[in-house]
Amino acid sequence: MISINSHDTSTRVLNSRASKTNPVVWRRRKGSAGDVFTTYERPALSENKKITTVSGGIDTFNLGRLIQSIGSAFGHDKHAARYDSLWLAQSVEDKLSTSSVELSTQYITTVTYATLKQYDEIAAVQYAAKHQLVRTVRKRGRPSIK
Repeated sequence: MISINSHDTSTRVLNSRASKTNPVVWRRRKGSAGDVFTTYERPALSENKKITTVSGGIDTFNLGRLIQSIGSAFGHDKHAARYDSLWLAQSVEDKLSTSSVELSTQYITTVTYATLKQYDEIAAVQYAAKHQLVRTVRKRGRPSIK
């Protein structure tokens, strides 16, 4: 709940709508002082679904870790790394929260790669290389280029 006045946290919901395309609910609220404001509520994936790790363990979803991973893929665009990583990570989280597939680190990596590919091809390639989604193919007898 968002508080307008630090002494008064009571609000009243005037209107509420669920998004048709994303797992988001927006609510128009009115505080006791008469201030009207809007809140956007999203389900927390970390509280709803568990993730199977590569080693077979169980972990919780960590949005901060995903933001950092996406940000590191934008080595060529520091502005995008700073300002678009959160939005992209939330887009991935929305796709994961509506998915019926059991979550694993590999599935999260694949969804993140697909999201980045739609947004920035270079960032997608850098992300894929970092997470071993692509491998170089060498022809016999030719040296690899480093």
